[in-house]
Formats: sequence, C-alpha cells, structure tokens
Amino acid sequence: MSFSAGIIAAGDGSRLAASHPGTVKPLVPVAGRPLIHWVVAGLAQAGAGSLTVLTNSRGTPVPGSLEAAFPSLVFDFLRADTVSSFESFRLVCRRLSERAPEFLVSTVDALIPPADVARFWDACRGARADAGLALTAHVDDEKPLWVDVDEAGLVTAVGDDARARRRVTCGLYYMTRAAAARLPDAAAHPRLRDFWRSLAASGARVAGTSLSKTLDVDRPEDVAAAEAYLTTEKTR
Repeated sequence: MSFSAGIIAAGDGSRLAASHPGTVKPLVPVAGRPLIHWVVAGLAQAGAGSLTVLTNSRGTPVPGSLEAAFPSLVFDFLRADTVSSFESFRLVCRRLSERAPEFLVSTVDALIPPADVARFWDACRGARADAGLALTAHVDDEKPLWVDVDEAGLVTAVGDDARARRRVTCGLYYMTRAAAARLPDAAAHPRLRDFWRSLAASGARVAGTSLSKTLDVDRPEDVAAAEAYLTTEKTR
C-alpha cells in the first residue's frame, strides 16, 4: 500500500558544517550520494509514493537534486526558517494531513532499512494508534530520547519520565490526521522531544515499535559510520 511521508530538513546542521563547508546538511555526501537521497530512497522502497520535504532558506539546491534523482516520486516542497524542531514537525504534519489520513515523518539524518520502515508503518496502523515512535536499542547519541513501552507495544513514558530506558527514538514518526489537528501552537514546545513527552503523558495511544540497527548522521564521525553500515547492507 502506498502512503504519504514527510522529511524534516530545516535544521542548521552546524556540526556537519565544519567538515562539509558550503554544503547544506541534506546534501552532505554519504557513500557516494547525498544524505537526503538515502532517506528518500528508504521511504520510497517502503511504499511512500509522495513526499513533503521541508528545508530552510539555505536549502534551495535540495528540490532540484531530489526531482532529478527520483523522477517517479511526487514531491511537495516547503521552505521555512523555523525556530524549533517542533515547529518544523508541526509544519510538515499539518501539510501532510491536508491530503492523507495517516502518514510518516522522518528527520533528514535517520538512516533506517526500508523493511523496518514498512514494518513500522504496518505496526502503527495495526495498533490503531493516534501516533507512533520508531525505536531502537542502538544508542549512539549524546542526548538520547528514552522511551518506555508496555507489553502491548504502547508508549508509557518518554524522556525524563521514562524509567526502564531500553529503547530510544530514531527519527521516524507516525501521525494521523486527527493527531495533527490537535497539535498545539508552534511556541508550545521548544523541542520536538518535549512534544512527544507531553503526548505520552496525556494518555494518547502512541505505538512504540522496535526496529533493527538505525543510524543518525549528525556529526562528522557519523558519516564514516554510516558509510560502513550502508556498505555492509549492500553486500548482504
């Protein structure tokens, strides 16, 4: 089944800027192709037929790069210099909810195997969740967002509220139109993680699906790790 998806690519990418001067984060090369190409390819292989992509004012080369590389996909490009990750997420969700009753949203630096993306989509829909968090046991982040999940696969706590702390988020989210309509104003949360903590605490039905190893390409050293990982995946 084809679905709609979004990509948040509006961050500063300050940590990669030092190692890749003059290149915006979405276009940082990883194993011979821009980072955002890997994310788009993964979503497309999992079943995404249309993608909403949010960039900031420095991301003007991104739309042309994607349209040339993926001529069969339908793109919807947004541009905004947002002040927080939550504002970016909110913009993408509101846009997607105009045409789809449910959808996925990925960060631009989340490398997730397509089979896991598809499994996450199916699991969230099967759980009849309001929203969903893709999780991993592979923790390679200075400030991981811990998530507790019950036996039914529903999120019970996020961030500072989590106690078991066996899984962390990995930059892939499921949302429904109804949940998007209830998103608070952009100023309500300074960070996206604060929104998810609040949503879990509210008692909303949030699915938590554990995936295999995923990678977050946020620092210069992450690029080499991602290239090694992608090379291994190709040879399997």
